[in-house]
Amino acid sequence: MPEFTHVKVETDDDIGTIRIDRPDQLNALNTNVVDELYDAFAHLEEAGVVVVLLRTTGDRAFVAGADLKEITEFSNREFLEFQKNSRETNDYIAEHPAQVIAVVDGLAYGGGFELALAADMIVSEESATFAVPEVKLGLIPGGGATQRLPRIIGTNKAKELLATGETISADEAKSLGLVNRLAEDGSGLDAARGLAETIADRPPLAVQEVKRVVDGGVESSLETGLSYEQEVTYQLFDSDDVTEGIQAFLEDRDPEFTGS
Repeated sequence: MPEFTHVKVETDDDIGTIRIDRPDQLNALNTNVVDELYDAFAHLEEAGVVVVLLRTTGDRAFVAGADLKEITEFSNREFLEFQKNSRETNDYIAEHPAQVIAVVDGLAYGGGFELALAADMIVSEESATFAVPEVKLGLIPGGGATQRLPRIIGTNKAKELLATGETISADEAKSLGLVNRLAEDGSGLDAARGLAETIADRPPLAVQEVKRVVDGGVESSLETGLSYEQEVTYQLFDSDDVTEGIQAFLEDRDPEFTGS
């Protein structure tokens, strides 16, 4: 298991957990955290987990954004490098073979919101809040929010949030389709863990292909996406897991999937 300064990694069978551990800084993203996040996700890809829980320490903030104390010391070149690394890490999370569930409590602002957007699903506690406030600093988000947010909630609402920097509640985030499940304060991790266990019980090949086909289809025409869906369905039909799933159903027993 790799050792990091501000990121903790754990595995439990098919479920991995990555935890940002900077509670005194509201888990703000600095250069070190961004780099460690990338390496942590790479480690879990090698481990072959089916689901990753992305969480943070403390209950005041999921991630309050980028570490402004560090950014104020950046030259233009250093700021550009930080933005590139942040985007690379978020892109890697979005493309990771595992289903990534962000567990949000407290603030999810700026880069923290973008980190959650890179995940496949968000489980949020009821008192959590979300915002992309970069416009208040004369900037726009550089970690993916201008592109991922409108793909989830539509262009008009995304432009409103991006142009005003206003905060929305977890309840509104759920109504917009940003949040998959709402949990009572203090129970977000348990709710996310329950969702992760449900997914991990499913055939791992099919779970992985769900992510690839949906994400690939969103970026293509409907016809192309439907053809891709059909091709993958055909390929999966030849897998051992499909044989086991059908046989278990016919025999009225729990299936034992092997990922083959």
